[in-house]
Amino acid sequence: MATDEEALFEVLSEEIAAYQIAAHLPEQRAAADLELARCSAALIAHVLLRHDRAVAAVRVQEDYDPDERFASAAISAEGAERDLTERESDELDGLPGNLMDGNAAAWHPLCRDVDDRGGVYVLDVARALEAGRDVLARRTAPSR
Repeated sequence: MATDEEALFEVLSEEIAAYQIAAHLPEQRAAADLELARCSAALIAHVLLRHDRAVAAVRVQEDYDPDERFASAAISAEGAERDLTERESDELDGLPGNLMDGNAAAWHPLCRDVDDRGGVYVLDVARALEAGRDVLARRTAPSR
C-alpha cells in the first residue's frame, strides 16, 4: 500500500498531465490547476515533516517573478523559524512553484498568513496535510 506522500506524488503527476492536456479546455484546466496546488501544498508538508516532525508551518516567498515561489523557512508550533536545510530545499524540488496566483483559491486557505503585497505566505502544515487527504479521498471515492 502506498503512503500518502507516494500517492500524492502520483496524483501530482496526473494533475500536471491533465493541466497540460487541457490547454484548450478552460474548465478542466482550472480544476487540474486547483488540485495541483492542493497536492503541492500537501507534499511540501510531507517532505518537511520527514526531516523535522516539529514543523508546524512553512514560509513561502515570491521570487523576483511574483508567480515563482520558494519555501524559505520551517516554523515550529512555538513560532521559532529556521532556514531550510539544503537537503530539504533539494527535496522540495520546485513544489512551491506550483503555488501560483492563478490557483490561490486552493492554497491561500491553507495558509496561516497571506501577505500578497510583500509576497510572503505562511503555509500551515496541518491544513496542507488535510488538503492532501481530501485530494486522495476524492480520487478513491466511487463515481456517481
